[in-house]
Amino acid sequence: MTVINHGMLDSLCELIGGDKSALMELIETFLDESQTIIDEMKSSVPAKDLDTLRRGAHSMKSSSQDFGAIELSELNATLESQCKNGWPANAEEQVSDISTHYQQAKDALISYLNDQ
Repeated sequence: MTVINHGMLDSLCELIGGDKSALMELIETFLDESQTIIDEMKSSVPAKDLDTLRRGAHSMKSSSQDFGAIELSELNATLESQCKNGWPANAEEQVSDISTHYQQAKDALISYLNDQ
């Protein structure tokens, strides 16, 4: 599976009227906001802050999907689902995996931006 589905980015661009500069701004905003969410999720693990962990996973699930980061979205969907049943046994590992996949998606999105 590719890190970023370029077809989804192309569709998003079409949805916003084909404005590449607007798409670039959206991607940059996603990357900035996602890093903050990942940091909050990492902090939520030692604190066992279930609400912050669940909200972060929910936000990342949706926004990752919008920007074509399907695998990242799926990892967050799994974590969000597990949070609905209480504290996930492997929360630290899952957040680490999400962080790793986020970095891969970030690199791919930056590469996409540089190719535009």
